[in-house]
Amino acid sequence: MSDLLENFKLPLVNAHCHAAMIAFKGLAEDKPLKEWLEKYIWPLERKMVNKEMVKTETKKAIKEMKRNKIAFFADMYFFEDQVAEAAIEENMPVLIGEVLLDFPTPSYKNFNEGLLITEKLLDKYKNHCLIKTSVAPHSIYTVSSEHLVEAKKLAKKYNVIYHIHCSETKQEFDDCLKKYNKTPVQYLEKLGVLDEKTLLAHCVWLDDKDIKILSKRKVKVAHCPLSNSKLGSGIAPIVKLLKNNVLVCLGTDGAGSSNRLDIWEAGKYAALSQKAINLDPTVLPIKEVIKMLTINGMKALGLEILNGKNIKQWEKELQKNNYSFLYSSNFS
Repeated sequence: MSDLLENFKLPLVNAHCHAAMIAFKGLAEDKPLKEWLEKYIWPLERKMVNKEMVKTETKKAIKEMKRNKIAFFADMYFFEDQVAEAAIEENMPVLIGEVLLDFPTPSYKNFNEGLLITEKLLDKYKNHCLIKTSVAPHSIYTVSSEHLVEAKKLAKKYNVIYHIHCSETKQEFDDCLKKYNKTPVQYLEKLGVLDEKTLLAHCVWLDDKDIKILSKRKVKVAHCPLSNSKLGSGIAPIVKLLKNNVLVCLGTDGAGSSNRLDIWEAGKYAALSQKAINLDPTVLPIKEVIKMLTINGMKALGLEILNGKNIKQWEKELQKNNYSFLYSSNFS
């Protein structure tokens, strides 16, 4: 990345990441999500993922994020206590979330054990200066309705973020319609898990009713355009979300599906892709992209202060200077 950023301490927020997956960078190229997960990533995780691997690879990921001036990231993976340890050793603030699934994972045998691990993390880091904790069920297709509700109850008990993948692919969208006669967003709405403390990653496949629900419930969306494009999942309707006052922030996703942990690159691509699919160069202007990169992420993750300033101070700073010269510069 250009040295231009060296002189600017913008609070760049990576609102959705699987840091330790930097170990899988380049190991499953040109595959759709379902095949990418089931034939490549999940088998690799069963073989490779353990405490030591997660800590070692997370430290590598943090170093890359720091080089790209990311000031905070939201993580969802296994052995999140080791993610916290890595972040503390690297002096990097993070929102951790032990990913919850209904089948055995490298870090637990079943959902209930995963939920117990989550509660221990919530207690352990509740007053930590660098570590924030979330409740992180993986998705509607890997976690039962009963367990999705249990996870939300725990999130409410501790008043923390409920972080989940949602409507990432057309197959997920279509399968949910077939099974429940509802879209993924409408299904989560029926379960009662959508509110201002809910962070949905991806939201590529949405209909107009979904967007109205997200707006009404003040749900936050973490847009991951590089990962969604690489996996052929599609381009999220960001312009429609913003027109309906849905707060959108940005994530890199894991380096296994996006190759780089560069939130500025994600922001630039987010803007360019929206201009392209809407056939309109005026949509998603630079000023809005900068907000998505920074204060929107702070708001979505409940961060009061980042890089020495609170949200109100950063809002004034961004009004004064939209940093358009950074957006238009050639980063390498």
